[in-house]
Amino acid sequence: MPRILYQTILGESFKQVPARIREMHTFARRAAGTANVWWGASAAARLICRLASLPQAQNHARLETSFADIDGGERWIRRFDGQPFMTDMIAGKDEAFPCMLERLGPFLFKMRVTASTSGIDLTPEHVFLGPVKIPKALAPRATGRERVEDDRYRLSVEVSFPLVGKVFGYEGTIEPCELVSDPELA
Repeated sequence: MPRILYQTILGESFKQVPARIREMHTFARRAAGTANVWWGASAAARLICRLASLPQAQNHARLETSFADIDGGERWIRRFDGQPFMTDMIAGKDEAFPCMLERLGPFLFKMRVTASTSGIDLTPEHVFLGPVKIPKALAPRATGRERVEDDRYRLSVEVSFPLVGKVFGYEGTIEPCELVSDPELA
């Protein structure tokens, strides 16, 4: 059965996204590639990374990502040279914009999902710590970008905190290595 999270969020605008990205979000059950992972330079950034058990900074890490169904969305489990990093992605409802909720530990990011012929961008509209909405001026910011370069699916993520700056991020390329169904049959 094809995955439908991004189609649910984006509706008709999903069709304008490059084919490689549509295929990743529709048929990949697992994907693999490489990524560069970085931590912010400040002591505060490194402390946040350690407390959040984020993957260690490294270049050319083997990246394996699996996508599992959960109620209302998907659980993404990324492994950077075996170091896990997991978030839950859920389709947002009743918003004036295409919305995805991304849960990372105690944080919930209400993300605006923007589709274009270039790819998909994720930008936070609201951030919650547990049930408490964090004022924008104090909230961490996590942005994501998906593009196709040299016919390869490329992703990048950057997390920053007010007063701390850049805290964590990664960028790389992945390709499906296990499909949920045959795209020819869909």
